[in-house]
Amino acid sequence: MVILKRLIQGYLIIISAFFLINPAFSEIQIIWNGERATYYGGLVRAADEFTKKTGIKVTAIPGGCSSGMKGVQTGKIGVGGLCCFPKDAELSKGIKAYQYAWEALAIVTNNANPVTNLTAQQVRDVFSGKITNWKEVGGQDKPIKVITRLHCKDRDGHWRQILNDTALFKSSKDVKEDQEVLLEIGKEPNSIGFISMNMVNPKFVKIISVNGVKPSKASLVDGSYPWKMPISFITKGEPKDVVKQFIDFVSGEGRVFMNKEMVFMDEIKKDTKKDIKKVSEKKTQ
Repeated sequence: MVILKRLIQGYLIIISAFFLINPAFSEIQIIWNGERATYYGGLVRAADEFTKKTGIKVTAIPGGCSSGMKGVQTGKIGVGGLCCFPKDAELSKGIKAYQYAWEALAIVTNNANPVTNLTAQQVRDVFSGKITNWKEVGGQDKPIKVITRLHCKDRDGHWRQILNDTALFKSSKDVKEDQEVLLEIGKEPNSIGFISMNMVNPKFVKIISVNGVKPSKASLVDGSYPWKMPISFITKGEPKDVVKQFIDFVSGEGRVFMNKEMVFMDEIKKDTKKDIKKVSEKKTQ
């Protein structure tokens, strides 16, 4: 009888552990995985506050849009994060995207570079290789080193707004991570690149104004800054129960813990996927 009791106790312990570590079967744990800009831009703080408020544990794991999408599709995570639009093929397979904010796509250069402003066309001409020396845009007589991170190549809503095809970029170096963009530009005075606003670190880079406008919450709200990325949660099917509760928290009262330059959907009057595509489809000279 004692042996049977111990076996039952052991079985219950195993079952309990299984439910705790497997988000597909747990109602007290949420696992988020997705792009790093949101992770470093306040999601961890918001998740901690959500846990304090509800008792529901949230584990946030930085990765990328692709890892978040794959995790949601396979059911290994409860909610993912994107900084670009999901593909139609993904949506057709039951993926639901809940865009809750916009974030600026910042143009950055080395802190020692005297150039502080470029027109949108000059930015395009630099990245396409039509402008190759800083003296052509009011800088020093130095060759321009272009650093790119052409991530999520089969999705819209990011760098495609600058040039809409990877073949149009004339990169000196294409890197895999935002941190690499910072490091490469930080060590090369004549470099330029783009990065999500959440990832900008003034120790390594400075932001260049575009058409005289710096990326900020205000310039995204009024539409004066041209390039922005959609920040979304993704789930397999409609978000339910604790996942929906978490999504509602981050886009609601939990927004105070997110990056202050992020613009939430209810703070801006007109923003649609069509608007992004119009920018992406502009012809470059």
